[in-house]
Amino acid sequence: MSLADFLYEMCSLKNVPRAGWLKLGIEKPESVAEHSFLSAVIAFFLALRTFKDIDKACFCAVLALFHDIHESRTLDLHKLARRYVKVDEDRVLSEMLDFYEGRLLKEVMKDCQEIVHDADKIELFIQSKVYSLFNDSARVYGENLELRTSEGKKLFEELKNTDPRWWLKFEVHS
Repeated sequence: MSLADFLYEMCSLKNVPRAGWLKLGIEKPESVAEHSFLSAVIAFFLALRTFKDIDKACFCAVLALFHDIHESRTLDLHKLARRYVKVDEDRVLSEMLDFYEGRLLKEVMKDCQEIVHDADKIELFIQSKVYSLFNDSARVYGENLELRTSEGKKLFEELKNTDPRWWLKFEVHS
């Protein structure tokens, strides 16, 4: 594997749909790449709130971008599928990142694990709230999420009380 091979493989994440949404009948659900982007944005702000340090926030955001890269090979498996299929994520990452820069990345991926975990769950909640505007069943994906950080829990509460149709403020007051 080389960095060039890896970059082409990462390009394929734009074509891997988030599988759980397909079960609900969402015709064009977000891709793993889209999910990873918003997770990275969330991780950035969770880390900024937590550490009050821009470098650590950037570091956590970058790591969040990589949190689901194994899905370029395994695809995104929803919870029902995971009852029957065990994905060896460690093996996938070991093989995928078997080049100099990849090995460096793998060494530091655990440094923001709690923040990236919460960012991943919060992104799922946000997407469930947005999709629930069109399909009420989407709400179930945003329920019973276990967050690990205090800042993640605070942001989650804020998001629960916020209408995802933020743009309505401009429509109503025009």
